[in-house]
Amino acid sequence: MNERRLLKRNLVNPAAKGKNLAVLFIANFSILFVGMGLFPILPLYASQYEASPSQVGIYLAITYIAITLGSLTAGWLNGHISGKVTMLTAGALGAPAVLLLGQASTLWQVMALTAVIWFTGGVGLSSISMFAAANAKAEERGKWFGLISLTNPLGAILGSMAVGYLIEHHSFGVMHAWLAIEYALWPVMASLIKGESTFEKPASTSGSSGAIAVGKPIFLLMTAALLAAFTVSIARMGLSLEMKAQNFSAGEISNANVIGGLVTIPIILSMGMLSDRLGRRLFLVVGMLVSASSAVLLGAANQLWQFWMISAAVLAARSINPSLASALAVDILTPGALNQGLARLNAINWVAGIIGFAGAGYLMESLGTAALFRIAAGASFSAAALVGMLFLLRKQTHSAPSTVLSAAPCA
Repeated sequence: MNERRLLKRNLVNPAAKGKNLAVLFIANFSILFVGMGLFPILPLYASQYEASPSQVGIYLAITYIAITLGSLTAGWLNGHISGKVTMLTAGALGAPAVLLLGQASTLWQVMALTAVIWFTGGVGLSSISMFAAANAKAEERGKWFGLISLTNPLGAILGSMAVGYLIEHHSFGVMHAWLAIEYALWPVMASLIKGESTFEKPASTSGSSGAIAVGKPIFLLMTAALLAAFTVSIARMGLSLEMKAQNFSAGEISNANVIGGLVTIPIILSMGMLSDRLGRRLFLVVGMLVSASSAVLLGAANQLWQFWMISAAVLAARSINPSLASALAVDILTPGALNQGLARLNAINWVAGIIGFAGAGYLMESLGTAALFRIAAGASFSAAALVGMLFLLRKQTHSAPSTVLSAAPCA
């Protein structure tokens, strides 16, 4: 009961919470618009500085390491200082880095500035998750995290279109100037957020048994999230490689991503809201099976419409799985563990990307693409099984009410 009183103390009035959802949506979109627009052209940008293939690989790995560190840093900072200050500071560092990236003259400057952008983006994305967790009611968490995850397909579609247009009709310098303005939007949004993202730790706990009741489910959830995100990373890379190997044009590859994003939007909207009514664990299992299906289909696809389906499945899984995992984590974690728990959960997606991108090339060369896609599909099937095990632990979690943030039936 003490934790419930502490939770209420951090919540703001319903009207302000509604405005917070809109503000958090815009802030998340601002970050992903720049990140998803820039990421596909980073290898091309690095090649202008005569980067070798191995240097390009290191460059991309650095971006994922940076955003992982940013996600973890947000969890630590939000336990010590205001969440608004965290976001404002990160945004104030990130926006100039976007602008300066267009003026870089050496490869090491490109790598350093890109690392700053992705690090601050990781801070921002994790902080937004924490604000959403602090404001959303238990029966609305799927809706909140689902709506915020819509920024994934929207950022992919609009960011890629904007970057392509600016490069084609202007220059890298002009593109980075416009993206810097867009990136500066999320710290502005942070200043409009009502309330705080930090939950007070309870004065006392009921004992070690409570920690175990929370610890086992969150361990299963994080392991499942890692495996599913690994599949998505392999499928994202494999989609482009398979289409290129089958002689599809660059335009057809790009259109597959756009069409996949358009198809994904209504799916994400419905999944988030339905999960509040029918159960987050159930829809998280569905999302992980979707990610597994993308890898399975990649091994047999040879027509354009099939790659459209795969693109939609990959983007749906990339949006649904992290958002529902975050909503479920809020149900499981105690207020004192919430910020760092969400930060680690966010970081897991980027860690999976590092493992996936780094290991995919080796596995592809040594085992072949078919075996790689089977391994990726197996990872998501295993993830779905782990989430299924959370059903068996539900009684154990509910038996320790002093350690559970929410015992909502929709969890």
